[in-house]
Amino acid sequence: MRAVEVQITFPSEDLAEATGAALVDIRLAACGQVTPITSVYRWKGTIEKGTEWLLTLKTVEDCVHGIETHVRDSHPYDVPQITALPVIGGSKDYIDWIVESVEA
Repeated sequence: MRAVEVQITFPSEDLAEATGAALVDIRLAACGQVTPITSVYRWKGTIEKGTEWLLTLKTVEDCVHGIETHVRDSHPYDVPQITALPVIGGSKDYIDWIVESVEA
């Protein structure tokens, strides 16, 4: 299985942490990390800037669809950022742990 990192932005730290915990609990992600960020983006013709919380999940490619479905069901944004990036290398032990920690 191919390891990936999924990135999702949230309007609050609590929501990012709760979503990460839920996805780890149902074994769609091995772990989640929550980081404060400042986002600048165009929305409905206006440049917006605001604080968001980035949830980075360690998982496998086969879990991405399940993560997206889970997040879309409860996310407050009309168009939430849900992106998956391939892990192209790293510690074999860590990547093995990711694969063993999820149920794809």
